[in-house]
Amino acid sequence: MNPLSQAPGPVITIEGIVIDVIVHREPKAAPEQDVPDFLEHGAMIDTGASDTCIDYRIAHALKLRQIDQRTIGTVGGPIQVAVFLGVLEIPQLGFKRLDRMFAPKIERINYSVLIGRSVLREFLFTYDGPANVCHFARPHGQPDHHDDFAT
Repeated sequence: MNPLSQAPGPVITIEGIVIDVIVHREPKAAPEQDVPDFLEHGAMIDTGASDTCIDYRIAHALKLRQIDQRTIGTVGGPIQVAVFLGVLEIPQLGFKRLDRMFAPKIERINYSVLIGRSVLREFLFTYDGPANVCHFARPHGQPDHHDDFAT
């Protein structure tokens, strides 16, 4: 049985594995001259990533607040990364949440944002390889979005 057939709401279909996202400064961030409140980017859906990763240049351009430093595993081995606090919005999915964002300093990356399992776990999610489409639906009883990140 297809779990998406049991979803209480609509199933959203995205062509490919890239989805448009908006990275916002955290709500309590004071406005700064020449600092945008948000940036729009294409994001790759990455089921192998635990968390959301953004290019460090996004974090610096938005002047996101650094909240931690962590070691993460990458294809090239473990690396130290800064962890920033920002708001990730995925308009097509009705998703917007204050979240931690890992910001590796990798010069050669294909996408500026990776959407990992910390976001994907909010959805019933399937990938149809032959058709190259992703299907998203909300699990029964799950709100459209939430903000449960505690700093």
